[in-house]
Amino acid sequence: MKIYDTHCDIFDNLFRKYRNGVGDPFLTDHLSSLLKGEIAGGIWVIYSESDFDIVSAYQDALKVYAPYEDKFSVIKGLEGLRNVKDLATLDKLYQMGIRHASLTWNEANHLAGGVKGPKEVGLSALGKTFIAYMNEKKMIVDVSHLNEKSFYDVLSERPRLLIASHSNSRSLSEHPRNLTDHQLKALQEAGGMIGAVAARRFVSLDPLKQNIKGLVDQIEYLINIMGEDHVMLGLDMMDFLPGYVNDNLDDLRSHGDAQGIVKEMFQRGFSETLVKKISHQNFEKLLQRSLL
Repeated sequence: MKIYDTHCDIFDNLFRKYRNGVGDPFLTDHLSSLLKGEIAGGIWVIYSESDFDIVSAYQDALKVYAPYEDKFSVIKGLEGLRNVKDLATLDKLYQMGIRHASLTWNEANHLAGGVKGPKEVGLSALGKTFIAYMNEKKMIVDVSHLNEKSFYDVLSERPRLLIASHSNSRSLSEHPRNLTDHQLKALQEAGGMIGAVAARRFVSLDPLKQNIKGLVDQIEYLINIMGEDHVMLGLDMMDFLPGYVNDNLDDLRSHGDAQGIVKEMFQRGFSETLVKKISHQNFEKLLQRSLL
């Protein structure tokens, strides 16, 4: 069954490998795994953990990806706007095809506060201007990585297209990047969606639950809080990221293992209708809304 992954750092990997002399890192690092896992696309990003020229980085990533553009349905995104200092730069990226952004990685920046920044830092005046631009352009606003104050500040701006692309329930795993029940309900009430993430500590702090069964526990919980029309898969596979290769689940090491999630949902008693919603149909509705 086809799957869309609402958070993947593929474009980040492409530009970095390309600059290190790898001619086709999409072929060497991603293609076979994506095909094996029946990954049809999703939201693929460059993340800004440090300072660099985000425009030129994306230009390089898209150059590498160009031969594969028609094989996948991809929303091009930005994980953090640390390196997008003004609206002119955001507009340039929009003209390049970028249709998604989270305001921060984990840091507090000129737009908002991240989960590793000061708790009292919220959405700045410029951050509100960025949200208004994104609303006008029908870009997807992503609240994963925001601290709680910024999370609620963003919701108060009423984003047209709203997601937490890769977060889980904090009730099941007390990780600072996971969302409380109150946040999950607020996200649902605002018309938002969530992508269940397959990073091991986000799934559970118990090593015995850091597997696909634990991930489906999270999916079930998110459905119970938000409803079946609001939950997707935001796997955040890291097998191709130096320093993070062991951060995914024991039985979900790459996109190639993703059909195991579908198998577990069926074994858990999910209906075919529900499995289709989680694996691809909810994302397809988001994609269509972004194109209207």
